[in-house]
Amino acid sequence: MRRPVQDHEILSAVFAKMDAVALTIAAGTLGALLLFLATAILLLQSVPENYPVGPHLSALAEYLPGYAVSWPGSLVGAGYGFLLGGIAGFAAAVYWNLAHYVALGVMLISSAELAD
Repeated sequence: MRRPVQDHEILSAVFAKMDAVALTIAAGTLGALLLFLATAILLLQSVPENYPVGPHLSALAEYLPGYAVSWPGSLVGAGYGFLLGGIAGFAAAVYWNLAHYVALGVMLISSAELAD
């Protein structure tokens, strides 16, 4: 017969905690890279003279002050991408861990009730 401690150890191993700091940094880096590359690709394309470069991407300036489809703007965008990606990564890790703690608690309560 299993002890409840063994059940807890098994369930804890199955429902491993996500590292919030690591996911924050990873998602922030990915966000920064994506926004920087999107801007850089637009800037490296050849366009006719007096043709607007990246009108859709430049609309981000409405939400991200200081951002523009330019080389300095790509660095500003990378900063915003890191910030927004980091916030999204942190929130995802916190919600993931919370959901797993709730599921783990329900399973432990259910196994304790079945043991009685």
